[in-house]
Amino acid sequence: MQIQKLNWAGIKIICGNKTILIDAVENFAPYFPVLGHPLSPTVCFTDTVKADYILFTHLHLDHFDVSVINKCLKPTGSIIAYKKLQQQIDPLLRKTIYLDVDESFTQHGIIFKSVFSLDGIGEEQTAWIIEYDGKKILHAGDTIWHNQFWKAGKTNPGIDYAFLPVNGAVVNFRIIGLAYSTIPASMTPEQAFNAAKLLQAKTLIPIHYGLFETALYKPVQINAGEMDQLAKKIEQPYRLLPDGMYLL
Repeated sequence: MQIQKLNWAGIKIICGNKTILIDAVENFAPYFPVLGHPLSPTVCFTDTVKADYILFTHLHLDHFDVSVINKCLKPTGSIIAYKKLQQQIDPLLRKTIYLDVDESFTQHGIIFKSVFSLDGIGEEQTAWIIEYDGKKILHAGDTIWHNQFWKAGKTNPGIDYAFLPVNGAVVNFRIIGLAYSTIPASMTPEQAFNAAKLLQAKTLIPIHYGLFETALYKPVQINAGEMDQLAKKIEQPYRLLPDGMYLL
């Protein structure tokens, strides 16, 4: 299993001769009015990557990029999606495998499993576990803190890497009819370290941080020193992986 961190929450996984994309986004323009323009250069990958499977945790456009599906998904490839999103995904007219919570699908020696996740503003969301050749990862999009991390860790032992959001963004989405809340709409660093600990993950890989900030979208500032302190306090190893870099 070889893993590359893409933009924001996106990752690419190579399992043997099969390529998987999760939350892979290259075009953030639809969300510029809310998130602003990227604060650093983004990774361009759609001209070179051909995917056998494309997954996404939910349908927010910073996690779900139709242009990636159109450019990257092989003619023989499949979308793997959360079952509750079927009505929205079917119109894409792509081969799609739908999984409910705690349901698995195995193909080419790769195990795909949908597990519980919780969105910060009420959208349907799932987290994904991918297992191949003795390695297992969990990717949780932009989940908020919830009470299922204990269960997920017990029922899915042996997670090597947990890809979890850490920017704790407070959002002001009155423009789409949501009342303002000071509660973060994704996990804070401390919550992510605790979640990784409860998942019994060997290593936390922070995602969903550093790329966007506006008056409508206010994230926690990520400080390497503070992350080191949290890792020591919570006894949870972690690794910061810059966009474009490979983990394995």
